[in-house]
Amino acid sequence: MSDKLKILIADNLAEEGVKILEDSGLFEVDARKKTPREELLEIIKDYDGLIIRSASQVNEEVLEKAAKLKVVIRAGVGVDNIDIPACSNKGVVVMNAPAGNSISTAEQAIALMFSLARKTHVADASVKRAAWEKSKFTGTQLTGKTIGVIGLGRIGKEVVSRAKGLQMKVLGFDPFIPKEALEYLQIDLVEVNQILQEADFISVHTPLTDQTRGLIRKENLNQLKKGVRLINCARGGIYDEDALAEGMDNGIIGGVGLDVFIQEPLPEDFKLREYDQAVLTPHLGASTEEAQLEVAKETASSMVEFFKSGVATNSLNFPTLDPKQMDSLSPWFSLSESVGSFAAQVLKGAPESINLDFEGKINEFNLKPLQVAAAKGVLSPIYGEEVNLVNAPLLLEEKDIKLQVNKKEQSENSDSILTFTLTGSEDKVKIKAAVTVSGPVILAIDSFSVEVKPIGTMLYIKNQDVPKVVAELTRQLGEENVNIASLQLARKEKGGDVLTLIQVDEKVSDTVLEKMQGYEFVNLVKQLSLAESK
Repeated sequence: MSDKLKILIADNLAEEGVKILEDSGLFEVDARKKTPREELLEIIKDYDGLIIRSASQVNEEVLEKAAKLKVVIRAGVGVDNIDIPACSNKGVVVMNAPAGNSISTAEQAIALMFSLARKTHVADASVKRAAWEKSKFTGTQLTGKTIGVIGLGRIGKEVVSRAKGLQMKVLGFDPFIPKEALEYLQIDLVEVNQILQEADFISVHTPLTDQTRGLIRKENLNQLKKGVRLINCARGGIYDEDALAEGMDNGIIGGVGLDVFIQEPLPEDFKLREYDQAVLTPHLGASTEEAQLEVAKETASSMVEFFKSGVATNSLNFPTLDPKQMDSLSPWFSLSESVGSFAAQVLKGAPESINLDFEGKINEFNLKPLQVAAAKGVLSPIYGEEVNLVNAPLLLEEKDIKLQVNKKEQSENSDSILTFTLTGSEDKVKIKAAVTVSGPVILAIDSFSVEVKPIGTMLYIKNQDVPKVVAELTRQLGEENVNIASLQLARKEKGGDVLTLIQVDEKVSDTVLEKMQGYEFVNLVKQLSLAESK
């Protein structure tokens, strides 16, 4: 009987990837073109590792039967078909292979731009109808036009390179990569509003987060340059699809090229199908022979490295906690991440440095995992699911965000304390926190003393110490039928500034937030999304 680890490739993977696995000498590889759901449920109990593409689903039902499974790798970027929390509970590491399709996705964005500029898609359809409508399809040349590239990661940089080759003027926006780290691109780094106002073409290459969702929406259509053409090969939802239709109807938007959508496959009544100036493709960004080859090689190499050295490359859930310290460190791990996320959402401007001051018995443990958790917490509101416990330190380095850890002596009878300071380009946030019998708790925010669990949806409000503040704020929430889970007020002196923290059971609409911000006695309102309570 073979003592090799068993790897199941449930969906088609390029032969080069299979060869890397086999040549490692570690594995017995079962490579299949397609694995029906019923068959996967029957055989998964025998495998140590699983490689899938988009066809296979890994959820609780599969995991219940996966007695030996240690790792799942998605050969590609998206992991919507993997229940990551369920994998974490089962102790299964989840990884993906995001680098292999960068060039192919960038080329798809450029292809959509060409089609929009020269009306290739509708001209082709016309000729195939036996028409010859040459004058109907007058286009525009790309040379000399301005393209705005929003998101300057791997794919965005590839788009920039190709746009410059077309002699286009390039405007770039990525607030969380220092400008000096992007100088070599030799483009104009500007704010997103300038791109909306000046760009003839806009291509987005960001993750879908609360900050990027609805980047183009009905409320800001009037900011766009008339006739702009919009391209999205990143994630559905970055552009509001209803707003795109409205923008084309009123002539503000000259065309849209979409490879990704909020719902895939598209619903039968998808409105944008009706527009000649819309180019729609079925998520083809990574659909090239070369991308499939690179993804296969990246996936296989990650599997080999994991079982050979324990390194989880591009892991989406792998904690770096010492199992012997798990029980003691786990709540501090959660606290560090939650406080980091809290501070990042409150901070004005881009983060520049993180300071972690630990006091008490917590210093007896390895604090490296807590540093990683804090980094992930700070970066997650910015980069969404792209950030994980493995790549967070690398992202800090890439974004030139400094992280410093200090250990302080414990005073007599004092509990372990974390003082978290996040310094930004415009602001600084200081949070004091600890792990209590009831779990992670924030004890102070800047100079305000509080006692609040960093979980769920929270309204962070700075207001004046005057009568009726609470009544007016809670009235707005009540009118929207939003239930309040807790409310705290903190002030330093009578008649001075007040920090109000309201934890709510569901997200508050932008309309209500605007009404709250509109009160004369309110200085600031922010809605924070933190870890869900357990």
